[in-house]
Amino acid sequence: MRRLDPWLLLSALAIAACSYLAQGSTAKALATPGFANRQIVWLAVGGVVMLLFAFTDYRVLARLSPFLYVASLGVLVSLFVIAPARAGTHRWLLFGSFTVQPSDFARIATMLAVAALAGEHRKERLDLKTVARLAGMVGVPAALVLLQPDLGTAVTFGPILLTALWLGGLPWRAWVGLVVAAAVVVGCAWFWVLRPYQQERILTFVDPDRAPFSSGYQQRQSKIAVGSGETAGKGLQSGTQSQLRFLPAQYTDFIFAVWAEETGFIGSALLLAAYALMVYRAFVIALSARDRVGAVFAGCASAVLAVQILVNVGMVTGVAPTTGITLPLLSYGGSSVLATSIALGILQSIWRLRYANV
Repeated sequence: MRRLDPWLLLSALAIAACSYLAQGSTAKALATPGFANRQIVWLAVGGVVMLLFAFTDYRVLARLSPFLYVASLGVLVSLFVIAPARAGTHRWLLFGSFTVQPSDFARIATMLAVAALAGEHRKERLDLKTVARLAGMVGVPAALVLLQPDLGTAVTFGPILLTALWLGGLPWRAWVGLVVAAAVVVGCAWFWVLRPYQQERILTFVDPDRAPFSSGYQQRQSKIAVGSGETAGKGLQSGTQSQLRFLPAQYTDFIFAVWAEETGFIGSALLLAAYALMVYRAFVIALSARDRVGAVFAGCASAVLAVQILVNVGMVTGVAPTTGITLPLLSYGGSSVLATSIALGILQSIWRLRYANV
């Protein structure tokens, strides 16, 4: 245990404690005490999973990444056939009373595959062939997730590609071309990929008064919750927006609004400090990695975590459109907790083996 990164462990433990307290509030509001109990079980299982991966050689996982990547694509494709439609999407596999969201694990497999490919590249600059391979490697699972449809999770694949290209030394001229290509893709996606309700969410973000009681209702209630927390909050299980059920999706996408209302600016700042420490340590691990495989995986992991946190908190506070991105370890859900735990475990493995002689 001494060879693990204590600061990464500390940040995860702090967020897990906040998660249990926040989920306890939502459990009371929804009269379903099982939420908090199941969340603590998932967090405990996640802790075990993190330790298992921490003491697994990440280079072995990188060598297995082609098989893991292909398997993850197969599962994503199978969702369109075997996954039941829930809320108009095909995101989850059902195992009795449990649900699994494969896209969370496909993202980990993609990061490993990208890191393995980067490890094979020995040149100082990325060539066009490698860039195309990286783009295809990230783009295929992202497209499959987008077709489910799950725009929020699909967005989190973007930082993987951008980080790999940045660490690979992509020339600045190529970045200009990438920006132009991204603008074209976004424009095409608006007309031919995004569903009407997804377009409405973005339009409502631009004009908050456009639909205050439909597509803009969640964000409106969320901002009220965050603002009413003021400095010290209303107290655990005492938030009016959550306890009176004005706040939708309070145990998943909008759990930060519950926490902000009940603990105020002080509690929100402490939670965000724990997230900042987690992202910072992931970045430090990337800098300390013994090889390019470890550096690229850690860099991708830090970027994905940062985007998840920034987009979710931005969504809750009204500075980003509603996209359905969960907050790592805080939002309810076994798939999200386990996928984040696996990523943290691999980061610990990279840190533990940074000075290894084998």
